[in-house]
Amino acid sequence: MLTFEKVLTVFGEYLQQDPLYEVVSTRHGYTLMAWEPERNTWYSAEYMATPETLLNSLLDTYANFMENQITDNERELTQQETDEIQRQCSLL
Repeated sequence: MLTFEKVLTVFGEYLQQDPLYEVVSTRHGYTLMAWEPERNTWYSAEYMATPETLLNSLLDTYANFMENQITDNERELTQQETDEIQRQCSLL
């Protein structure tokens, strides 16, 4: 059975590396927050109702993080790079 704790364990290393996203436990449940460094403020906070919702959201942010690591936001991904990101995300 998928739990929040399992999802956070799988994505723990990634979340420590990515300065833009943070998962916060609140009294209402887990929230995925996104940081805007240019404005020095949070620009998004989304309640994660289920572990599956958290998993899908973190897969998206992880894919974006990997893209930024590869391209430094200066070019488009090649097809080979896109395939590799999809492969790595499917392993999680």
